[in-house]
Amino acid sequence: MEQTSTPQSGADQKPVPRPSESTGTIVVTGAAGAIGSAVANAFLDRGYAVIGIDVQSVVDVRPSTYRHVVADVRELDELRDVAASLADTPLRHVVGVAGGALPEEVVANDVDDLELGVFRRSLDLNLVSQYATVRAFLPSLRTAPSGSDRSITAISSLNALLGMDMPAYSAAKAGLIGMVRVLARMLGPEAIRVNAVAPGTVRTPRTERIWREDPGHFERLEAQAPLGRLTTSAEVGRAVCSLALDLTAVTGQVLVVDSGQSALWKY
Repeated sequence: MEQTSTPQSGADQKPVPRPSESTGTIVVTGAAGAIGSAVANAFLDRGYAVIGIDVQSVVDVRPSTYRHVVADVRELDELRDVAASLADTPLRHVVGVAGGALPEEVVANDVDDLELGVFRRSLDLNLVSQYATVRAFLPSLRTAPSGSDRSITAISSLNALLGMDMPAYSAAKAGLIGMVRVLARMLGPEAIRVNAVAPGTVRTPRTERIWREDPGHFERLEAQAPLGRLTTSAEVGRAVCSLALDLTAVTGQVLVVDSGQSALWKY
């Protein structure tokens, strides 16, 4: 998620588009980013209405039943304003994409280079915001018709499993996996599934900016991947969509989408 625009309340946004009875409404945080917009488009392609949330207002999604809300996912009150604006619209699935590595951490080559304040900011952006999202939208998930499948999906990272780099980012994404497993147990009796998707390296405009001082970064990672390429945003979006809509017996799990990076990863 890019953090350059001024957060605004979503309470004054237009009404949520009404989905057909056979589908439902999805919330996607971080919808202005490459992965977030890919997730939103994947659900739109399946006939769902999507509410996208981000501090950025420019979104690369196809129109249809999409509504964008500018809000800061780190602020529970702002997220609750968005949830309140849903009125009587029950949610089917919530996907937490917002987050990302901080540029200050990417350039930290040693523990002494990583300031404590940066570490805390990364935890706030990548972990605490996901819990705030759950707290804000869980009441709406609970209003879905009895028997309907509902889920929460958090975007973690291959860093959480391999410790590839960036200790704060890796710690936050690993914390997400721990949170997902506990929430799956707590919400299972309500038939709400909770999972995580852990993408490998995805080349996006944001990651290209972050790694611009490391020439050949993506090419080296491509050469290590068994598929000979990196995973795309669209592939992550389709994986998230399948986990939410098709894999209805899966909960408390981590789906790795990495073009095989984890099989051959080396430092």
